[in-house]
Amino acid sequence: MKYADKIRHAEKAANELLNEVSSEKVRADLKENGLYEADIDNVMTSARNIIGDKLKPLIRTKLLSGMPIKDAPEFEKLDEATLKKLAEQEINAIALGEKDKVKQLLKAGTPPMEIFQQVRLDFYPKEKVSHQIATFQAVEKENSGGSRLLKIFGGMAIMLVGIGISAASMSGGGGGRLFFGLIIVGFVMMVQGFLTVENPY
Repeated sequence: MKYADKIRHAEKAANELLNEVSSEKVRADLKENGLYEADIDNVMTSARNIIGDKLKPLIRTKLLSGMPIKDAPEFEKLDEATLKKLAEQEINAIALGEKDKVKQLLKAGTPPMEIFQQVRLDFYPKEKVSHQIATFQAVEKENSGGSRLLKIFGGMAIMLVGIGISAASMSGGGGGRLFFGLIIVGFVMMVQGFLTVENPY
């Protein structure tokens, strides 16, 4: 489908969805016009984007204010499935914003209790905030100088033990491979000491 055709269909679909025409009816009409399922999916996505540009700010305001969305007079003509989809998108967007807020507060050294007070737990649950805080603290501990030095010197010690025992056991055969494994483990451990762990959040 050409881009111009997709936009034309999407604008028509958006107008219908905004005027009490169901998603199922819009999809059926598009199919009758000869569109394939993949094209219909693209048109519906574009139609929701068009509607979202108009209504998402209002939807977000109502969500943040704790006001009902489903029966709001501003959306009474909007297809129910489309409204649900737009509301879900805004809820996810708000949750991502709260997640980023936690990240910035942690970087600023804000105590956990204050973080819980500043985050909208109705959108980003306490369990997720707790997990994000615990993960941040674990990564900070892992990246601390003491932990990294322990890995570096511990790895060096394991390597030296492995080298010494391997050299002594090579002539006896059999046991040499096991101690070469110690050398590898020590080397990996030492390299990890020079690297920092990236925070997944």
